[in-house]
Amino acid sequence: MKTLHFFYEMNLQFEDPVRNHYFALRCVPSSDEIQDITVANKFIYPADCLNELTDGFGNRKYVGHCFGEHQWFGYKIVGTARVEGMKIRHEMLHPMYRYPSPFTRPGPALTGYLAAIRPPEGTPLERALYMMHRLYRDFRYVPGRTDIYTTAEEAMAQGEGVCQDYAHIFIALCKMCRIPARYVNGLMIGEGYTHAWMEIYTGSGWYGLDPTNNLHVDDYYIKLAHGRDYGDCILDKGIFLGGGAQVQKITVNVEEETEP
Repeated sequence: MKTLHFFYEMNLQFEDPVRNHYFALRCVPSSDEIQDITVANKFIYPADCLNELTDGFGNRKYVGHCFGEHQWFGYKIVGTARVEGMKIRHEMLHPMYRYPSPFTRPGPALTGYLAAIRPPEGTPLERALYMMHRLYRDFRYVPGRTDIYTTAEEAMAQGEGVCQDYAHIFIALCKMCRIPARYVNGLMIGEGYTHAWMEIYTGSGWYGLDPTNNLHVDDYYIKLAHGRDYGDCILDKGIFLGGGAQVQKITVNVEEETEP
C-alpha cells in the first residue's frame, strides 16, 4: 500500500465574458476497497450553487451553475490517497459493459487486428494481458494525431494515438473476446495531466490494466471516474451563454509520501 498526495487544478480562460454557465465535474476521487481518499481542499469557482451527487455509473459528480458574467472558471482539488493496487474491485457486472459503445464499436481495422494477433485461450485476465502486450508493441504513442472525438476504430486504422485511444482500442478488443471492459479516467504518479486506462471484469470484479504503459494498475494510480468509454466519464463539462476562444490549463501532481 502507498500513500499518495495529489494536486489537481484546472483553469479555463474565456476570451469574452460568459454567463448562465452550467457545469458537471468528476474531478474528486471516491473511496472504495482499493483507494481511501481524504480531500484536504476542494475549490470550485465561480459557483452560485453547487451540489454533489452520484451519476448513473457510480461516479462522484459535482453539478453547479454560475449566473453572472465571468471570464474564467476553475477548480482545485488537493488530498491524500492510500492506495493498494493490483486488486479486484468486487462489484456486480452490469450488462452494458459487455457491448460496444459509441467510441468502441469495431470495424475492419479492429477485427483485422484481432484476427492477426489471435489471442490464446485462457482466463479473461490471461487473454487480456496477451492483447495488452501486443497492443503496446504494435500501436504508437503519438500526441496530436487524434482528438477527444476519435473512435477506437479510427485510431486503430492509423496506428497512432494517446492514452484515450489505447484504452478505447483495448476495451474494444476485450469485448470482441467476450471480456466485459470499461474505461477509467484518473491520476498517475508524477507531474503532467490526467490519464486514461481501463478495467476488465474477471468474474468476481474489476481489475485495472494500463495499455499505454503496458502495466497492471498498481499503487501509483488514483481513479476518478469510469464508464463505457470517454463520453460517459468526462471530467469537466459545461454549457454557457457567450462566445470567443477558450484557453484551458491543467496542472496535475501526484507524489508518494516518503518515510520520515
